[in-house]
Amino acid sequence: MNYKQQVKAMQPALIEDIKALCAIDSVYDAATVADNAPFGAGCRKALDAMLALGAKDGYTTHDVDGYAGDIEVGGSEEGICILGHLDVVPVQENEWITPPFTPTIRDGKLYARGTSDDKGPLLAAYYAAKLFHRNYPDCSKKIRIIFGCNEERGSSCVKHYFEKMPACEMGFTPDADFPVIYGEKGTCGIVIGGKYAPGTVLEIHGGTVANIVPQRCEAILAGTSPAYREALDAYLQKRTDVTAELEAADTDTRIVMHGQAAHASTPHLGVNAIAAMCEFLSTVCDSPLTALVADKLMAHDGAQLGIEKVGQLGALTMNLGILHYDGEQAQITLDLRIPHEIDAPAMAEQVRAQVKAYGADLNYSHGRALIIDMDSKLIRVLDEAYREEEPDGEGPQAIGGGTYAKAATNCAAFGPSFPGEDTHIHDSNEFIDLANLERATAIFYRAIEKLML
Repeated sequence: MNYKQQVKAMQPALIEDIKALCAIDSVYDAATVADNAPFGAGCRKALDAMLALGAKDGYTTHDVDGYAGDIEVGGSEEGICILGHLDVVPVQENEWITPPFTPTIRDGKLYARGTSDDKGPLLAAYYAAKLFHRNYPDCSKKIRIIFGCNEERGSSCVKHYFEKMPACEMGFTPDADFPVIYGEKGTCGIVIGGKYAPGTVLEIHGGTVANIVPQRCEAILAGTSPAYREALDAYLQKRTDVTAELEAADTDTRIVMHGQAAHASTPHLGVNAIAAMCEFLSTVCDSPLTALVADKLMAHDGAQLGIEKVGQLGALTMNLGILHYDGEQAQITLDLRIPHEIDAPAMAEQVRAQVKAYGADLNYSHGRALIIDMDSKLIRVLDEAYREEEPDGEGPQAIGGGTYAKAATNCAAFGPSFPGEDTHIHDSNEFIDLANLERATAIFYRAIEKLML
């Protein structure tokens, strides 16, 4: 059999392993953090499951303090590394057609949280590595499959791993898109805080993590005025991309706004429920908090703040990920992906000056951009492997998403999503297309073959 036939023959077993791994709820859970489980019981369970797969296949495995692990496939000399993650983002279960941790196949797609981000791609790359070892049993080099448990919250997992284990000489992470990614924007996380006396708005709560476009936001308003219903109906006639419910109690009114989730690096693909809620609330009350959001924080390109910019790696993007207001203290979390030409501290100070006019201040953190020489062996080989499957496809690209490539040495993001494919990562009803899973596994195999031989 040629390698594509071999990959096809492996698919049933690969799909079953993806199902088993995606049945584990590996969202970070502070309540179950423990020794050797620094990110909670679910992440620990997923790590144990992945290590067990390697042990069952007869490979050497390492558990690095519960932060991350690896499987060594093949020889004893250092070859390449493949990095993927086992943690997943939170879910809104009522937005899923089938339960998010009950993997289900419908219409040639496997649905569950983690199928595309990143358990499915990690296992596809692992299967490709096993196939290489089977076809080249005498190769002296090994493939290290590295898997962490905290990628969605900053990648402290693999940072810890590389403090204890050897660095990668070369590798890729199947946690993005095809074609190969030579550049990733820098990051800037901004947390805005301020105290606001309760008026018409008693509470606002929206978003769970900063790197998801929030699809739900709830507000509690003082009183039960019929004007709330009239204003909401008028707003929904203009904003047909959101839905909302209003429920009046004895002394207050509860409103829930629904948008559309998306990855924070592509906020234009979602509909931000927090932004919509504050835009609506600004029509029924005079609140500096909702005015701050409506006036300055709704535009996903940062234009309202005057920080918009397009650089070599693309345009700045801004996601309003979390807003919590308890009637006294408000906290707003922004996730920005920024071109490397931007001075992040200077940009944050520019934002600080503007939010002060609304009675708020901010803290921020930032991370570096990644740019890999497009003439390097790594980029050339990964591009060649992709073009064997897609000869007319585009060349190397830059993205706003951040991957393990920033935490490793000489590593690039590579697959699994094909151009134009939306697998609903960070959204409800995440899936992986099974035909494209097979194609991606074949591309991973050829990439491994080209890098190892």
